[in-house]
Amino acid sequence: MSIRSKDSKGEKIFDALNIIIMIALCMAFLYPVLNVLAVSLSGSGPILRGEITFFPREFNVTGYENILTNRNIWRSYGNTIYVATVGAALGLAMTCIAAYPLAFGKFYGKKLYSFMIIFTMWFGGGLIPTYLVMARLNLINTHWVLIFNFLISPFNVIIMRSFFQSIPDALIESAKLDGANDIVTMIRIVLPLSKPALATIALWIIVAHWNDFIGPLMFLTDRSLLTLQVVLNDIVLQASGGLHGVEAAVQAGDGTITVPQQVQNAVIFASMIPMLALYPFLQKYFVKGVMIGSVK
Repeated sequence: MSIRSKDSKGEKIFDALNIIIMIALCMAFLYPVLNVLAVSLSGSGPILRGEITFFPREFNVTGYENILTNRNIWRSYGNTIYVATVGAALGLAMTCIAAYPLAFGKFYGKKLYSFMIIFTMWFGGGLIPTYLVMARLNLINTHWVLIFNFLISPFNVIIMRSFFQSIPDALIESAKLDGANDIVTMIRIVLPLSKPALATIALWIIVAHWNDFIGPLMFLTDRSLLTLQVVLNDIVLQASGGLHGVEAAVQAGDGTITVPQQVQNAVIFASMIPMLALYPFLQKYFVKGVMIGSVK
């Protein structure tokens, strides 16, 4: 027979307040997303009158028709997916290579090695020196400049090192007794046990590349190489849909070209879909990875 403890009055009040606060936060987070979706599917009249809240009015899919038929927007999607995917793969590899010696290495100068990694969290090279280095390497106007410039983060290295240190030393020692070197030990033992940390850092890297705006703006001038955030800025903030062949662009009274709000909000919502679709698959690893890193 199980004995179930009763919550005190104070605990019940605390739980009720938590539920109310979480519901309020959920509504605050969901409202902008639902409003963007509703505007993207509404007619021009209700939008101009400010009548759109959660639900679309005068249902209209013109904005999504422009996106689906626009080659420039699809190309920017492809560029962003390429940079995020390759950047995440190479970033994870470099992060693991940098973190493994910090967790398991026993060598002279380990403290200096650790200090050099942490030092880069405090001081950066600056925009102009970074641009000059990338130019000397002939990486300007290539996607590799976005990948290499953000290849490794000292914060990610520290999180990965902390996770590696939670792995029992007995596993590492037994592998080396069987003749495995550090590379084999890392690939066949350490990394399979580090899926939560790998998924967490992969998600951070992908989101960082997906949301990166300064990098493409600074290093890319060829419009065929632009990523989604730059195109999104041109269409939404600058209302320069004509630069990217948005057919729904209309001419205002002063001669400027503006983009209807349906198209602007459709592009915004379409840019959210990959991240919204990716997160549920990594959520369980993400929570576990962050908690273990924070405890260490």
